[in-house]
Amino acid sequence: MASVTVEKPLDVGGPISRRAAALANVKWFRALASRALREGGPQAELRAANARAAARIIMRQAKRDAIVARMTRAALEAQIQA
Repeated sequence: MASVTVEKPLDVGGPISRRAAALANVKWFRALASRALREGGPQAELRAANARAAARIIMRQAKRDAIVARMTRAALEAQIQA
């Protein structure tokens, strides 16, 4: 009996991969902040604050991208139905 394998195409550059990349970057910056505080060194608090700020900026941009994508999809669907 032959088995059929259906492969789902990769979502390279699509919304899922962009979201995954944003989450990975946020995780990396948060780890960088905790490492800066743990290891100390010159201006550790400032470096940690900058890393946390970068994580917040990435999250804000990812949320903005999701909103724009949702609005664009809704506009296209409305145009198709009209």
